[in-house]
Amino acid sequence: MIDVHALTKSFGPRQALAGVDLHVAPGECVVLCGPNGAGKTTLLRILATLARPTSGVVRIAGLDPAKAGAEVRQHIGFLSHRTLLYDDLTAEQNLAFYARMYAIPDAQARIDGLLERVGLTARRHDLVRTYSRGMQQRLAVARAVLHRPALVLLDEPYTGLDPLAADALTALLTDLTGEGCTLLLTSHNLQSDVTLNRRAVVLNRGRIVYDVPHTDAATFPALYRELVQESRIKNYESANPEPANGLTGEWADHELRITNYESSLQNPKSKIQNPSFFRQVWAIVAKDIAAELHTREIFSAMFVFAVLALLTFSFALDLRGSLAQAAAPGVLWATIAFAGTLGLSRSMAREQQTGGIEGLLLAPVDRAALFFGKALGNLTLMLAVEVALFPLAMVMFNVGLLRGGVLLTALLGTVAYAAVGTLLSAIAVNTRAREVMLPILLLPLLTPLLIAAVKATDALLEGATWAEIGGWGQILVVYNLIIIAAALLTFSYVIEE
Repeated sequence: MIDVHALTKSFGPRQALAGVDLHVAPGECVVLCGPNGAGKTTLLRILATLARPTSGVVRIAGLDPAKAGAEVRQHIGFLSHRTLLYDDLTAEQNLAFYARMYAIPDAQARIDGLLERVGLTARRHDLVRTYSRGMQQRLAVARAVLHRPALVLLDEPYTGLDPLAADALTALLTDLTGEGCTLLLTSHNLQSDVTLNRRAVVLNRGRIVYDVPHTDAATFPALYRELVQESRIKNYESANPEPANGLTGEWADHELRITNYESSLQNPKSKIQNPSFFRQVWAIVAKDIAAELHTREIFSAMFVFAVLALLTFSFALDLRGSLAQAAAPGVLWATIAFAGTLGLSRSMAREQQTGGIEGLLLAPVDRAALFFGKALGNLTLMLAVEVALFPLAMVMFNVGLLRGGVLLTALLGTVAYAAVGTLLSAIAVNTRAREVMLPILLLPLLTPLLIAAVKATDALLEGATWAEIGGWGQILVVYNLIIIAAALLTFSYVIEE
């Protein structure tokens, strides 16, 4: 199921993984141990297709994630340090969203069963932001196994769980292995039942230094401490050049589960289907709209900011009479630009807060669907603000904005703004100064669009038709085509590591 050979991963001069060899058969449950900074999370993220190795070979079920990423991701469930849930959605809405992304056929029954299994049925309609850390962790486990993955990667799954919840998780993991699922989980709890009678792999300084089934809970902590001592590593490697990696004793019981797994893998559609591109796009848009309806956080901020900007321009420039009508296009588009920048930054930050963007990347989703979903969600918010803003501008500047040409110009300008803004906000959100970086990246690229939109709106308000505004309308159309094409070509590189 997992075949890793000579795997390395470097972050600048620091090497997180230094030649890892790991082979995990279908149906195995492997516990990955190691000190902080040993490379455990990095290894799991590479296996989950969230990070790319510097060198080496990675195969999941015989497939190369770099070439068959979507197919590989269909069979992987991943539990991260972050929940990958949306705080502004309920537990049921979170699971329903991921069910649509994976096109799970029996979605509601599966959601009901998992919520019951993790003890959250009574809180299914509560926002995730109201949950305790342990409750969020339980829901995150349900999200990770929602699509019945053949391989489940769990990074410290017992974090934040009380004893009863931990027992329930252990029972769930036991059931998963009984169904033929392959498990690879990290743990620092060396004396619990998590590692007992399971294959234990110790990772230290980016290298595997121990790989055998663990049967003695009393002696393993002392052995672990010895293994991670820097002075003992080389001695251990020289004494054990070929770590035990076979299935012996208890591991022979996995043969039946392996056979069941292989038959299901040959017919993956028996469990999940390839989701439709348009359904994926709509699922992302619907998720963003539902989150905004719960909080009205982004719309309220954008609308208040836009109104204040409009009022400030009006009073600062003393816009009255013909002067107001002449300045209306420029003031209106400047207001839209400022408010849109605020909304774009907050929209992508919402994805980043609890790792929602990683949840999207884990799904078998075309990266173009991610772009269109986020862009359409941002477009919906911007258009909603404009619907509320236009009547106020009409009253303040005494201009008629409800004309076909003006509305078409507003639509073209807003579509282009949402497209380029979605692309650049995905870049800026990973920087420390994200609030400052987005305007710095965005406004220079928007200058041709804003000039064309202002000029076209001004001509249309003076009585010109769309055909009479010259090349301004053509610039708007061409700008849209170029920006959308550029975004589709680059978004996958921007959104991934």
